[in-house]
Amino acid sequence: MPSLRKVALLIETSSRYGRDLLYGVRDWTHSQESWAIRLAEHFPSGAAPAWISHWQGDGIIARVDTPQISAALKRTGLPVVDVSDERRRSAFPRVGIDNGAVSALAATHLRQKGFRTVGYCGDPHFVWSQQRALLFQRNAKSLGLRCYVFAAGKAGDAPAGPDAQIQAISIWLRSLPKPVGVFACYDRRAQQVLEACDLQGLRVPDEVAVLGVDDDDLICNLSHPPLSSILPNARSCGYIAAAMLSRLMSGGQAKERVQLIGPIDVIERQSTDAVAISDPRIADALRFIRAHACEGIRVEDVLKAVRMSRTLFDLTFKRLLGHSARAEILATKLNQAKFRLAASSMPVTLIAESCGFENAPYFSVLFRREVGITPKAYRVQHRTLR
Repeated sequence: MPSLRKVALLIETSSRYGRDLLYGVRDWTHSQESWAIRLAEHFPSGAAPAWISHWQGDGIIARVDTPQISAALKRTGLPVVDVSDERRRSAFPRVGIDNGAVSALAATHLRQKGFRTVGYCGDPHFVWSQQRALLFQRNAKSLGLRCYVFAAGKAGDAPAGPDAQIQAISIWLRSLPKPVGVFACYDRRAQQVLEACDLQGLRVPDEVAVLGVDDDDLICNLSHPPLSSILPNARSCGYIAAAMLSRLMSGGQAKERVQLIGPIDVIERQSTDAVAISDPRIADALRFIRAHACEGIRVEDVLKAVRMSRTLFDLTFKRLLGHSARAEILATKLNQAKFRLAASSMPVTLIAESCGFENAPYFSVLFRREVGITPKAYRVQHRTLR
């Protein structure tokens, strides 16, 4: 029997994102090809492990965050796949998160909550945060939103301590028009935003709604209030990176030099559970839709709850939200279906029923029309079950 290929994984296990990358690699090895894995607890900002220079392996998947790590991995002469978003250009084929899709999802989520004013709270020391800042501003503008960006110093500056950062964020928050929806570059920054709100006595989510990225369960549920967060598809990134490395180790070429993977969805918790709509009747309509969409309600049911004429309701809803109440009901049902497809093993027929669709075939046709792929394909691409 031929010996197993030896593959090193230089990926941290201390974050949800890193662990999901590793789960994706595991999924690939379990379904395609077994590897002899060497897993190094690798901090993205640190140096490559000393043993890598004399390791007799076949390939590497790594978070290549610094020039030092890049140089060390190049010296090995081994095939390498980069799973970092920290460098604008990589010396290796790369699989990463689509920051444009992340930023678009954040802007859309806050717009659907009724916010007309939004803010971005990033960290200029990270390249991916800088990218998200520019892309979020662009998406906010396209949705007709006013966007304010937290000025946190320059990329070359030494990072301030956490207390100084929170104090600076609190001053920025105080200066913003209210209500405001704030998109933070990742969950740890979002947690600082929540602490800054508490420092300023700002009510979350009524005055300031806060949205993070990574859906790190521990951070999100230790936050007060619990933090809403965008769940990136790191698991698919890991799977695709493993497939790419296999081709490289077999003497092939990466089909694409860079592959960017879109996020799964917003995992909503209390920090964005707001309805920032000036018309109280439309705000009540939104709350009713979010509470009952999966019960198979129609626009007529919403009208009974808010007691408005159909013509006035349709005009007002579309003016304030940018789409119809019927579209809102469908989007709410589809979002629930996508979450259940990704996070559970529930059969598609039961998901269709539980989300208020007439039957599974109708759900599948509608899902493909709106999302672009079938429910089963969506589950394969976005699964989060470990």
